[in-house]
Amino acid sequence: MFRLEVSMSNGRKGHREGGKFGGDHTTFIDLAGEMADVAERLPEVTKISGGFISGKSTGPSRRVKIGNYAGGVLLTVKQGHRAQEVRIITRDVQATKLAIARAARNMDVPICFGKNGEKED
Repeated sequence: MFRLEVSMSNGRKGHREGGKFGGDHTTFIDLAGEMADVAERLPEVTKISGGFISGKSTGPSRRVKIGNYAGGVLLTVKQGHRAQEVRIITRDVQATKLAIARAARNMDVPICFGKNGEKED
C-alpha cells in the first residue's frame, strides 16, 4: 500500500512519497497532486514522478496537457502562475490517458493533448 503525506506543519504541503511516487521532486502543486492521485489509483500505473515547479505559467488559471513520452504519460499541469510536469510510467498508456482526461473533465479542468515528447513553454 502507499503512504500519502500531506502535511502543513512541516511546510511540505502537497508532498507525496512511497508506493508509486518516486523521483527527486515529491512536492506537487495542488492540481498536479490531484492528477497524480488519480494516476496512483490506476492498477496499470507503476511510478509517478513530479518535476520542477516553475512560476512561468500563462493563460488559463487551470489546465492539464496530456502527452506521451517513452514508457508513459507526460502531464503538463498549469495552475495560476505555476506549472509542473508529471511523468507517469504505465503498462497501458491509452487507459491511463483516458482516466486522467475523464478525471480532469469531471473537475471542470480544461484539457488538451500534446504530441509525443512535446514540451510546452
